[in-house]
Amino acid sequence: MRYAHVESPRNRGAQTALRWGRGAAAILGGTVRIAIYSVLSVLEPVIVWVFSALTLAGLAMIVFFRFLVHARHFPTMTVLGLTVGCALVIALYYAVMELLLPE
Repeated sequence: MRYAHVESPRNRGAQTALRWGRGAAAILGGTVRIAIYSVLSVLEPVIVWVFSALTLAGLAMIVFFRFLVHARHFPTMTVLGLTVGCALVIALYYAVMELLLPE
């Protein structure tokens, strides 16, 4: 014999509180996401300019000291690693911006 599910007032209250909590968490999460996105979008020109300049300066240093001057003690791999790291920071910055983009 099957019994019908009887919903108690306690269950309804808990479900209502859960629904309100989920709604509040969604609003809070959206607010935080938009706040972080707005700060990143304001800083975008500065951050991209700085890291692009560092990338180009690193490449210019490698070409100058390694291939034109033939400096033996120039840390080519270290500078190349920093240059690639700066380029990856720009790519990561744009990936985070795309992730936080408001819908």
